Amino acid sequence: MKITLIGTLPPIKALSPYCYHLAEALSKKIELEFINFNRIVPEFLYPGGTKEKKSYYQKKINSKDIISWNNPLSWIKAGRAASGDIIHIQHWQRYATFMYCFIVPILKYRKKKILISVHNITPHEKKKYIIIIDKILNLFVFHFADCFIVHNARNKEMFKKLYKVNNKKIYVIGLGVNIPQIMRKISKSKAREKLKIQNNKKVLLYFGYIWKYKGIDILLYSLEKIAKEVKDVLLVIAGQPLTNWDEYEKIIKNKDIDKFILKHMKYISEHDLELFFSAADLIVLPYIPPFDTHGGVAAFAIGMKKPLVVSDIGGLPEFVDDKRAIVKSGDIEDLANKIIRILHDEDLLNKLKKDSISISKEITWDSIAQKTIKVYEEMDRGC
Repeated sequence: MKITLIGTLPPIKALSPYCYHLAEALSKKIELEFINFNRIVPEFLYPGGTKEKKSYYQKKINSKDIISWNNPLSWIKAGRAASGDIIHIQHWQRYATFMYCFIVPILKYRKKKILISVHNITPHEKKKYIIIIDKILNLFVFHFADCFIVHNARNKEMFKKLYKVNNKKIYVIGLGVNIPQIMRKISKSKAREKLKIQNNKKVLLYFGYIWKYKGIDILLYSLEKIAKEVKDVLLVIAGQPLTNWDEYEKIIKNKDIDKFILKHMKYISEHDLELFFSAADLIVLPYIPPFDTHGGVAAFAIGMKKPLVVSDIGGLPEFVDDKRAIVKSGDIEDLANKIIRILHDEDLLNKLKKDSISISKEITWDSIAQKTIKVYEEMDRGC
């Protein structure tokens, strides 16, 4: 049995860390080919550009770099080039879905079995026309699929409700632990020295692209109370805004919390990931609807053996073993109170660190690959 993966690989951003780790783990166990996007969207539409300036991924995945957003012939070529018995498609954004509208019918015409990993059940934007377009494109593409993978139980229930898919055709497989490929083993003190953070600070890290659904406003409002209760607290915000930052700046000014915040408002390259996580005491993911997926930042945090505070939304609670670190989504008071408790309780903070280490051992990419192969085997027998 041969498998064709369709997705993105470094240096393209998008889903590349996920696709890379999955492909690397699968290729050790089965015959695999990878059909890659070489252009996903126009550069100006993707904040910070579509590609990393330098890729630090060590192993070269054998791939065919075929799919380009501006070349419809490449979509046809991809549909014809896939040689696997099962075609495993990574689905994450409507621009890719539009191209899949051409690729997937060709695959089905060629009598290929199609598995789609659905990374985002609903779009991250609430605009009605986007939601409608997204669903129309998905309905067309999903019609051709034999089976689906989603990342958590909540995703499965939402997916069934939205697209009326038979329960037996949906498999739940989470994310593996994402560890930056370039690891310099930077100590906390050294990381803080580079970021100009004093060693006595209790550092909260909000990391990643800044979308409205990431709940940065909830965290900023809660910081006012946290700063009154926790001496030397510092919130590090590291990531590129994909929404208007001015509204968050107004919160910072109105609550007079600027002195408790260190801002790195730009895209953080893979080279610097370790720096920010090493400097942090606690990673905070205060996400709110329409977030519904698993959370790549959480996978990085677990990989870096860092304690987490997460909203009770999507698959985020699966990265935390202790309910004292799970917050009601959108609840400012609950977020503030739980962060205060954790930062005041060294034993609890250490327990959360140990929990992260334990969870990271359970969700290795080897185990994710093994679960994925079982799906392939069931499809081969008749999904």
